[in-house]
Amino acid sequence: MATTPTMTHAYNVRITYYCDGDVFATESMRVETRAGDDVWAAIREAAENCAYFNERIPNLSYDIEFLPPDPTEPPPGAGEGAVKPVCSRCGSDTLVRDACVRWDVETQKWDLSDSYECTICDLCGSESDELAKWVPASDATPLETFSAELAARLNVAGLSERPEFQRFCFDNCLHQSVDEAAAAWWTSGEASP
Repeated sequence: MATTPTMTHAYNVRITYYCDGDVFATESMRVETRAGDDVWAAIREAAENCAYFNERIPNLSYDIEFLPPDPTEPPPGAGEGAVKPVCSRCGSDTLVRDACVRWDVETQKWDLSDSYECTICDLCGSESDELAKWVPASDATPLETFSAELAARLNVAGLSERPEFQRFCFDNCLHQSVDEAAAAWWTSGEASP
């Protein structure tokens, strides 16, 4: 009898271990999960099975950092766990970087020459070379969560697809609760169908 192969995803992570708030060890590892598994739970389990995780260490704690694919390697194939960069301050995935392009006379098109390290978050306006934090691509961002909760609260069919609603959520998700945003939506003049 033929069996269906199980799809797995692999994530490269770096675990930083702390003793009383001071770094005492760092371990990079590859964690594989099956499709549908809780990625965070699998990585926490791997971190706590590492030799550096010892409960006799005073005030033991650790941080998890997803490592992006190496840009010099080919894109990940099936089975690789997709990751995305999010803002380390607000959690948004609306990050941008400036780049340099040059005109190529032979191909008659603009070619990417380089991208700059500085990353900017369109949502909160933060800017830094170390702004991006890598998480599984399936993780919901605060903006996605806010938009879904607000659309459910307003209970208007097709609202989440409307550009004016998406802009409203973008402008308000960091500054208002869902209840405050719902009240503001009804008084904004955008509420009409």
